[in-house]
Order: sequence, then structure tokens, then C-alpha cells
Amino acid sequence: MVFGKVHILRGGFIDIDRSIFLTGTDIGKKIKAPVCSFVIMHKEGPILVDAGLNPDGLTDPEHAWGPRARLIKPELTEADDVRNRLKELELDVSDIKMVILTHLHWDHTGGLRFFTHCPVIVQKAEYRFAFNPDSFVSSQYMRNHFDFPVNYQLIEGDRIIVPGISVIKTSGHTPGHQSILIKPDNGNSYILSGDAMCLKDNLTLKIPSSNNWNNRQAMESIHRLGHLSELLKAEIISSHDTSTWECLIESL
Repeated sequence: MVFGKVHILRGGFIDIDRSIFLTGTDIGKKIKAPVCSFVIMHKEGPILVDAGLNPDGLTDPEHAWGPRARLIKPELTEADDVRNRLKELELDVSDIKMVILTHLHWDHTGGLRFFTHCPVIVQKAEYRFAFNPDSFVSSQYMRNHFDFPVNYQLIEGDRIIVPGISVIKTSGHTPGHQSILIKPDNGNSYILSGDAMCLKDNLTLKIPSSNNWNNRQAMESIHRLGHLSELLKAEIISSHDTSTWECLIESL
């Protein structure tokens, strides 16, 4: 298997006020933000980045997401189940050799329980915080999404995970958020920002999201990703940016 191809997995949408992603901007303007996961076709085997929305929401949204089901109104179809998106790539869940989580929020861990067979890479700070979060951000952590006997591999700080794939600690949105740098043998390099940079405008306007745990750290992470993008000639893929998603869905 040649290392170089990155596949974006469509995972549905969330209806959200744009000002959540860009503090003080377009307050009251609802947008339909995409939820995505990624598969990196590495020579050591396919690696999944994030696990999307909980497919239980198709039949019982309030059980899956609680009050958030009414507030943000996640939208997904059966095809958006991460297991079905993998099938589109002729992959089964069991083919995934590793999962890397940017963080443990509900819209990035919905399918995590399907991957008990492989290592799940997460920052130690994130893992600890998820089980006892500060009250003002606690609703974004849903125990029914990540409190399973998966094979968590806890790391601290920046780390080369496998040749060509590194994690970059980008705290701020959460205490242990991490972004993923992909430098394949051939082809383009990418930074999967996760929610350290939900929109491209977070970087261009130097404005953080409004749902961060720590805005000062969030801005430091935005600047850091911008610097690394220039230094390493790596394109940043923002996690919930509709224009980015539309441009890249066919080209990655």
C-alpha cells in the first residue's frame, strides 16, 4: 500500500450559529457545518482520524445526543455512518490499523466504539479532562461516546506516530487537543486542524471560536498552525469549513 492518499469521509452536518466558530461574527447566522473524518492510506495500514457523529442518532437522537439533539440538530443519513463510509473505500472497520482523535468532543467520537481492535491515540490531558471536565464546557463531552474499553494510547505533546504522520498538540479548544500533520512519501502535505481551527477565517481574521476551553491557548495554536503551514508547505484542512470541504471532497 502506497502512503500518500488521504480520503475525506462525509459524516453529516450540524446546524450551528456561525459565531460559535468565529467569536462575535455573524451572530444569529445559522450555517450547516460539515462533520468529517479522514482515512490516511499509510503503508502500515489505513489510519482513521476522528470518528464522526453517533449513528444511533438516526433512530434515537435524544438518547444519542441529549438536549444537543434539539439545539444543534445534527443531520446525518445512514450513508454517513463511519462504517458505511469506510465500505465506500472497500474497507471494513477491522481494516483500520489505528485511530487518531483530535479530541474527545461528541462530534468527533460518535463511531469510536466500533474500533476496539486497534490503538486509539489521544493526548493524556484530553483523556483526563474528558472524564471530569470543567462545568462550562462539560456538555461537549458525552461519556456514551468515549467511555468504552477501547485501546487508548495516551501521549503527551508532539509526537511522530508513524513515519510521515505526526501529531501537534494544539491546546485551547480543549486542554488536550491535537492536530495531525501528514507528510507522505510523494504528493501534498496536509495539516488536519481538528477544532483548533474550525474555519479558515479563524486564521485569516485571527479570531478564535467562542466554545473554547481557553481562548489564549486557542489563539496560540492558531498562530502555530499558520506558522507550520508556511514552514512545511502543508495545506490546513479546517474541520467544519464548508468551502474547504466542498473543494477537497473530490481532490484529496
